[in-house]
Amino acid sequence: MVNTFICIFHIAVKSRYLPDVKIPQEKIDEIRAASDIVDVISTRLQLKKRGKDYLGLCPFHQEKTPSFSVSPNKQMFYCFGCHRGGDVIKFVMEYEKSSYIEALEILAERAGISITRTEEAYEAANETEKMYNVMSFAARAFFANLTKTTEGEFALNYFRERSFTNQTMTTFGLGYSLRGWDSLLKKAQEEGIDPEQLEKVGLVRRREDGGNYDTFRGRVMFPIFNTNGRVIAFGARKIYEDDNLGKYINSSETPIYHKSKVLYGLSQAKDAIRERDFVVLVEGYADLISVYQAGTKNIVASSGTALTTEQIQLISRYTKNITLVYDADSAGANAMMRGVDLILEGGLDVRIVQLPENEDPDSYVRKNGGKAFEELLKRSVTFIDYKANEFQRAGNFDSPEGKAEAVRGLVQSIAKIGDQLKRSFFIKEVAEKYNLYESMLYSELEKFTRRVPHKFVETAKTEIPEEERATNKRKVLVSEIPLEEKEILSAVFEDPKEMIPFIFGNVHPEDFSHPISRKISELILSVFDETGEVDVNHLITMLTDDQEKTMVANITFNRYQLGERWNKIGGKVSETRLYESAFGAIKTLKKKRLETELADNRINMKNASMSGSDTIPFLKHQQEILTRLKEIDGLKLMKG
Repeated sequence: MVNTFICIFHIAVKSRYLPDVKIPQEKIDEIRAASDIVDVISTRLQLKKRGKDYLGLCPFHQEKTPSFSVSPNKQMFYCFGCHRGGDVIKFVMEYEKSSYIEALEILAERAGISITRTEEAYEAANETEKMYNVMSFAARAFFANLTKTTEGEFALNYFRERSFTNQTMTTFGLGYSLRGWDSLLKKAQEEGIDPEQLEKVGLVRRREDGGNYDTFRGRVMFPIFNTNGRVIAFGARKIYEDDNLGKYINSSETPIYHKSKVLYGLSQAKDAIRERDFVVLVEGYADLISVYQAGTKNIVASSGTALTTEQIQLISRYTKNITLVYDADSAGANAMMRGVDLILEGGLDVRIVQLPENEDPDSYVRKNGGKAFEELLKRSVTFIDYKANEFQRAGNFDSPEGKAEAVRGLVQSIAKIGDQLKRSFFIKEVAEKYNLYESMLYSELEKFTRRVPHKFVETAKTEIPEEERATNKRKVLVSEIPLEEKEILSAVFEDPKEMIPFIFGNVHPEDFSHPISRKISELILSVFDETGEVDVNHLITMLTDDQEKTMVANITFNRYQLGERWNKIGGKVSETRLYESAFGAIKTLKKKRLETELADNRINMKNASMSGSDTIPFLKHQQEILTRLKEIDGLKLMKG
């Protein structure tokens, strides 16, 4: 059994934590060819077949009606709601919040394709990648200490006494640091790792005589992963009585680890968080692991630190709902509870679960089981009820002054909420709860909202979350592109060999008014002149800007939603109808350019008249434009 989970852990760690290197284009093409987009996306969300394509609920924004479409023929995805789109690599990047190289590695691992890396590639990797590599080495070494050494048996029994299964230990990569002062140093030297690299990530420290010693000695190890599953730090718990350091010691901050921006367990929990649309936040490593093992997998831990704005922003990528579970006797949990106002300021909704006296999530789950913990979550309360209960326990409601202070405290938290509608409902709830006039509470609310520093107000107005900014950008992009330009490019993507000579024999890229559709047209012509064909997937890889990629995906999926010409085509596009659609769009494009020219000419003619200049040239030019417009109206489709 132990050997089995050693093997699984080595595969997972080795494949994930090798340095990013330049991957040859032929290898990228191989990975893309082996990664059917429907198969890849189906492992992450439920898709249903609709005609030639597949439809599902978009994983990138909240929706009740499916608008996320996947095309097996084009090997592309597109959401009609938030306007994200692209190929299979782009999907993995968006879904896993990964870099381009990391997305390729994920797909390669899934397809069983090896990405060759050499010693030279390791040396060429940048410093950040070397740090990831060293942390990966340490994770494997600590895991081997736990599962393959005699000394590690004591640590293994410690985990087993906490009822952690082999699978759980593998999932979280738990390990053990040997008691020797240079055990990890010696192991690193065997693998050719420079002690300086270990020092950079806090795995060793320097002695006064210039030598080094292991930072973590004789402790059970909890690797801390980033959202992409790469080890960035360690938490280490004491298990020996003669260990005089604190109960927990953690990695110091490094270029790849900033504790205020990390949540323990998020890498393992993110899919479950998306699926259940809320996250459970606890305090410690063991709390999280016990609850996760018991079945509640949408769980992260603050690791004893006060909740930060950066951590809340990190959570907001996956859900807008947080449930705090805390032990009333825990100082660390009290710090976590002070994060309630930060959560509200961050635009998220928060509920609270208070455990029975002398219980923490770990002990509660081991005594009562996972179902009992889920029942506790169902009985969570709003921050209003929680704070009211805290004020009650503190005796605030024993006097009129205390009551006023308690209600003022509730209103102060409500003031943190940016959504005015939500704010008004909470004000109504407090008014009904304490038999007060809403107008009185609004007066108090105004005091707190006025106290917000001017700097913060400006930030609140201008700092839109990155994901929302990107969505808004995509929406503007789609609405800005003229319909006829979309129709022309859609015809090109439908049948490049027929449409490119026909369309670009009648219009030129400079005829397009939108800069992105103009750029894509130029690229299409360039590729076609060179190869004699145009593939949408290949075209996307040649575009560097996300807006351009999104536009191609949008047009590819929108071809039956563009306009009347495409509505007439229906589900099956015949060659004649495709020509008709393209021809109609070409006429519209030409007419709009002439109408713009006509409007400019009339303004110039008016200015000439007002200044006493000769208007005859402008009258002649106007007549020429009107004649050309009439000619365009009379044009008939002729192929060949």
